[in-house]
Amino acid sequence: MKKVLILGGGGCGIILANSLNLNDYDITIIDKNEYHYYQPWYLYVAFKGSNRKIWKRIPELIKPGVKFFKDEVTEINLNDRYVKTISGKKFDYDFVTICTGTAPDVSGIPGLEEVHNEYGDYHSTYENAKRLWSKFKDFNGGTFVLAQASTICKCPPSMLEGILMAEEYINKKGLKDKTKFVFLTPFPRAYPAEPMNRVVEPIVKERGIEVIPFFNLDSVDPVNKKIISMEGEEVKYDFPAIVPPCRGVKIKYEPENVLDDDRFVKVDKYTMKVIGFDDAFALGDTNNLPTSKTGVTAHLEAKVVADMFHGLDSKFNGRINCPFDLGYGLGTFVIADYDHPVVPYPPDRLKHLMKMMMARIYWMTLQAQIDNIFDLYFDLTKPEKLLELYGAEEKV
Repeated sequence: MKKVLILGGGGCGIILANSLNLNDYDITIIDKNEYHYYQPWYLYVAFKGSNRKIWKRIPELIKPGVKFFKDEVTEINLNDRYVKTISGKKFDYDFVTICTGTAPDVSGIPGLEEVHNEYGDYHSTYENAKRLWSKFKDFNGGTFVLAQASTICKCPPSMLEGILMAEEYINKKGLKDKTKFVFLTPFPRAYPAEPMNRVVEPIVKERGIEVIPFFNLDSVDPVNKKIISMEGEEVKYDFPAIVPPCRGVKIKYEPENVLDDDRFVKVDKYTMKVIGFDDAFALGDTNNLPTSKTGVTAHLEAKVVADMFHGLDSKFNGRINCPFDLGYGLGTFVIADYDHPVVPYPPDRLKHLMKMMMARIYWMTLQAQIDNIFDLYFDLTKPEKLLELYGAEEKV
C-alpha cells in the first residue's frame, strides 16, 4: 500500500485525506496544531467581535483510518522522500502533499512588528483577530487606516472587506462624522482586477473611504503614528489595521530551488505537482500558482489531486470563487479562472447570505458530505456563463 503524507491540516489537507481511498493508500496528516480554524470568520471576529466557535479538532474532521500526528515539520527532503519533525521523528513516503499554508512576516518592515504586537491582524490567527477587536471596539473616532503591506495576500477581497466592515461598525456606533477612513493599497485601484473594481469602487466612494493607490509600504512609525511608503509618502493614523506580508512557512527544503523568493513552492499550475517531482504536490496557500490564495481554491486543488490519485486525468483550471462581504447585508463573489477574466458580478443580499451560510456548512465541505451541491454550484457559476450575462472589458 502506498504511503501518502499530508503536511498540514488545513482545508486542502483535510479534504484530500477524506477524498482518498483507504484501500489504496496509507494516509497520514502532520500538523503542529491540533485544531483547524475557519479562517474567513477572522474578519467578523476582528471587526464585529463575533464569538462564534470556528474551530474543531483535526481528528474529528478526518475519516476513520487516516492517521494524525500533532508535530511540526522542520525538513522536507524531496530527493530522498522523507520528512523530519521538531520532535525528531522521520516519516518516509511514496507521495507527499505539502499544505503548510503561509505565515505573516512582520520582521521585514521597520516598525510593523511593534504595531502588530499591539493591534494584531485579521489574516493570520484567531488570537490576532481577537487582539484587533480588543483595540477596535474602543476606537472612538479619528483616522482609521487599513493598509495592505504586500501584493501577496490571502483572499484578495478581504482587504476591502476589512475597511467596509470597519466603516459599517463605526457608522452604526454613531461615530462616522468623527472618523476618516483611508485604504492603502499597492495596486492601482481599490480592487486589483478592473472588472470587479467597477463594481466595488462606487460603494467605496459612497461610504466615504479614501483610497490611496500605488502605496508600497516601507515602514511604520509607531511613535508618531505614521505609515510611510517607499516613495516617501506619509499617512498619519489613529488606528492602524495593517495586513502583514505573507510568506511560505520556514521549513528546510531539499532541494531549495523548489521555492520562490517568498518561500512558496513552485508547482505546475494544472497538476500542482512540485516542479521536477512526480511524487510531490503543493496545494492551497503553499504554492505559487497565479491565482488567489483562498479556501475555495484550496478545496478545488485538493479535489483535482484526489482525482489524479484515483487515476483520472484531472487538471485544475485556476477557478476562484471568493465571497466578498460589502457590508450592510450586501455581498458578491470574485469569480474567474485561467482562461476567463474576473466577472463584474453585481452585489445583492442573496450573495451575502450565501457567504453567511458557508460558515454553517463549512465542516461538511471538509468531510465531502455535500460535494454534489458544490459541483452543481461551480457548474452554474462558470466564468464563461456569467460573462455572457454580465460581460467584462478586459482579461485580468
